[in-house]
Amino acid sequence: MKDTAAPPLPIGERVGERGLSWKSRLAEWRLPLITGLVLAAVTALPYVYAYAVEPPGHVFMGFFYLGDDANTYLAKMRQGWEGSWAWQNRYTTESSPTAYLFMFWIALGHIAALLNLPLIVTFHLARVAAAFALMAAAWFMICHFIEDRSARRFAFFFCAVGLGLGYVIQALGQPVIFGNQTDTLDWRMPELTAFYSVLALPHFAWSGVFAAAGIAFTLKAIQRGSLVFAVVAGLAWLGQASIHPQMPILMGGATAVALFLRPASPRGWIAGALAFAIPAPYILYSYLAFVGNPEVQRWTFHSKNALPPETISLLFAIAPQLLLALTGLPGALRRRTREDLFLIAWLVLLAVILYLPNPAGDLRRRFLDGLYLPLVILGARGMYETILPRLRSARAKALIPFSYVCFTAVGSAFLVLAPLAVAGNPQYTTTSAQFDGLNWLGSEPAGHVLAMPGVGLYIPAYSGDTVYVGHYDETFDYLNKTQTALAVLTGKSDLEQFIQQNHIRYVVWTVDLKTPPPEALGPAAYDTPDFKIWRIY
Repeated sequence: MKDTAAPPLPIGERVGERGLSWKSRLAEWRLPLITGLVLAAVTALPYVYAYAVEPPGHVFMGFFYLGDDANTYLAKMRQGWEGSWAWQNRYTTESSPTAYLFMFWIALGHIAALLNLPLIVTFHLARVAAAFALMAAAWFMICHFIEDRSARRFAFFFCAVGLGLGYVIQALGQPVIFGNQTDTLDWRMPELTAFYSVLALPHFAWSGVFAAAGIAFTLKAIQRGSLVFAVVAGLAWLGQASIHPQMPILMGGATAVALFLRPASPRGWIAGALAFAIPAPYILYSYLAFVGNPEVQRWTFHSKNALPPETISLLFAIAPQLLLALTGLPGALRRRTREDLFLIAWLVLLAVILYLPNPAGDLRRRFLDGLYLPLVILGARGMYETILPRLRSARAKALIPFSYVCFTAVGSAFLVLAPLAVAGNPQYTTTSAQFDGLNWLGSEPAGHVLAMPGVGLYIPAYSGDTVYVGHYDETFDYLNKTQTALAVLTGKSDLEQFIQQNHIRYVVWTVDLKTPPPEALGPAAYDTPDFKIWRIY
């Protein structure tokens, strides 16, 4: 059955727009570019402030949000900076083959080396670039799905600054509901919103970039039977696969559902297949690595963040987007264009992946990237097709969309302003002695390092070393290793025997161990009163 309901025309091809000059078409992109600039500046504010108010004798380490994970990303970037294209887990000492995973971060490391930039600078430049790219890609996708100009703008700003209602759960003290501990997920999971993705971790923002571009180009390729657009879409899906390899599977499934229910021309089918054939080899490789590489299996076995999020918390985290999207759902079901079916299939398949038994297993949370995109599009349609037409007051029709966006921006404002009050907190800074010690390690030959997790988290990000214990997810058997490291460093276990058994090259002592430095190691190679490093060989 052919698709009798024509999908929305792409930007620049709508009725009355075909004759637009190039200047008029360029003006269409002024909004996303200016918004990207504003978003980049606003999200940089906490970091600039923290560097400006560093306490005496302390160094801001560059992160406010999910700093544990962010430092592991620096460690992956460092491997690219060193020239590698394969990842090896430097947060655990068990030997294992390398794997071509986390390619986004490794590629950023290569860029840092090429431009001769510090890794932390490259990390934040990737955030800044993501602000522009995500706004442009979101606008591109929104214009493909929404024809009404006012609805487009609403969807765009809703996407740019909207957050959830997690602060309600926080205000209630994160209560236990139906036997489950609730959480403020929209403050903890950047992938749920565009704003937090740009603010915290650039790979989530770039995943949204690749998703929005991939969706728009794939649907255009199918509509026009364009193999050129299909190749561009395929490259976007490959980019997304470099971040979370499983995401194009969800996108491909939603596309397949839309195509089966609204078939395209034979050339359109070929274009759709080509778009997802491009990333398919890497996705297959990633799957084989997850099931066959012991290093990856150890990592996924006890990953805290891989499971589906608690349902009540998730509903609060996306409540403004989800509730408004529900008002746009009847119109999508009534029209049932290929674009409508794609959005619905995306959300339905995501729900299936999250909550029903399936091969995704412990990786189910990784499918939440870009969830805000279908929700804001359906929400804008609901606002302008269902809610506003029922209002008689012109003032109300103008005020309600503006007020709704402002209401959803409350959480985003908090995320920007809250760090200003704690910028000098030890959680976000380290002593100058420790910072210099980390850089000293970076100038020495690589080896295994014994340190407590607080220091071990930073070591692979600032040196080529591998730590015995350092990160709650990436260190295999983290809790037991933490206790073992504490016993060895405080003299409760035999330090020299441990060094021999684990091939330790460096030992790190910090004053917070509250025990004297180990005398058996002799003078420290890097020696300060509160932070010492011994080079064993």
